[in-house]
Amino acid sequence: MNQKTRLTLILDELKNHPSLSLKDIMQLTGTSRDTARRDIVKLAAHNLAERNYGGISRPNTFNKLDQYLDRDDDLLQTKRALAHTASSYLLNDALLFLDISTTVACLPQYLQSKHPGMIVTNSLDIADQALRHSNFQTRILGGTLDAQQRCVQGADSILALHKFRFTTTVLSCAGLTADGVYYAYESDIALKETLRAQSDRLVLLFDHTKVNVSHNFNLLALSDFDYFVTDQPLPDNLATKIAPDKLIYL
Repeated sequence: MNQKTRLTLILDELKNHPSLSLKDIMQLTGTSRDTARRDIVKLAAHNLAERNYGGISRPNTFNKLDQYLDRDDDLLQTKRALAHTASSYLLNDALLFLDISTTVACLPQYLQSKHPGMIVTNSLDIADQALRHSNFQTRILGGTLDAQQRCVQGADSILALHKFRFTTTVLSCAGLTADGVYYAYESDIALKETLRAQSDRLVLLFDHTKVNVSHNFNLLALSDFDYFVTDQPLPDNLATKIAPDKLIYL
């Protein structure tokens, strides 16, 4: 069995088990201790697994967001600038909900307040960023973990939302047009409807790539939002639908 085949076999096994010992890898691939160690080194060098005492484990997925936030491309700089701009409207809020989004995930690093409130989120990554970079208290909803979106969802999380009255909820979107604001997942339907009902203010955080883009589910009207924070002036078909005092540009 060549190394490429062995590595594929090991990665497939890691999908079903959070960690594998050196002995597990030897038995799985039918190789010697030295060969198994070389395979471990190869996987770790390419960030496909984390090397630990006695074997390997799945890569730390929180590091993926850290690596993303450490990038220096133009769109990420825009997302950071949007988050920084939005943060000035949130520092005195007692209770914030931050929805899953790479743009919203940039917010916690700017949430340092003399009178910090609480952040509630459904996102594992946003909770991690808030714990490490913000002085707001952080709470994550209960419910079923979704591995793909790295968030909490399901009936339990929706029920938990009814216990809160949020000062502000910050959302992003998959797209927006003059007809409304779009989202990608069916699981967004109940969540967004509940957040709209349980929030005093809704803020939409989005960059120019989302403008005049429709997606799977048109869930919220433009009139549902109190503020729109974006990086470029909106085209007329959208700008005429939104009161000027609701638009915040970089």
